[in-house]
Amino acid sequence: MTDAPPKGWVSLDGVLKPGAAVGDYAARAQRVIGTCQAEGCKRRLVIDADDLVRAGFERVRMSEVQRLARCARLGGCGLSYHDEEPARRLRLEHCQGRAHVRLRLRCDGNGCRFYRVWTVEEIVQGLARRGAGDERTPVDELHAKLTGQCPVCKKSNWRADVLWLNTDTTGWKQRGEEWFADVAAKRPA
Repeated sequence: MTDAPPKGWVSLDGVLKPGAAVGDYAARAQRVIGTCQAEGCKRRLVIDADDLVRAGFERVRMSEVQRLARCARLGGCGLSYHDEEPARRLRLEHCQGRAHVRLRLRCDGNGCRFYRVWTVEEIVQGLARRGAGDERTPVDELHAKLTGQCPVCKKSNWRADVLWLNTDTTGWKQRGEEWFADVAAKRPA
């Protein structure tokens, strides 16, 4: 049995990403706001994922809900959407204590390909040692807490990705820890 990612998150090619289904938005307590940009229209729409889950739409993609909410205006619908920040963010404590989870800290500078892979426990210890955070630190805030420069491009432009490997796959069963090197070397899109 796989140790599944936290609710609201999915592992795509070994990297943890926010899930795209309505149930994932509900699990993260993340609202979607639509505002019409068409001339003369003042339509504003708040998509409440919890209401949609209660109505049985948990597995429907949020992009499909957004498409269905468009109006039938002759000139076309002017609704544009944006996701608000989730109320329940992915924190380091959600990733601790799992042999198949690592953090990839990579330089996000122009064309720089430098990265390092760490265990979550090593990152938590480093943050605590510097007084910069603990296991409750949200993963999306790590970049601001990393102050050192990249050894390659000399910039401080870090990004943190959670590498969450599926333990039910042949790759994990055959290679285990070695599989992190392959996943970490892939440059995210």
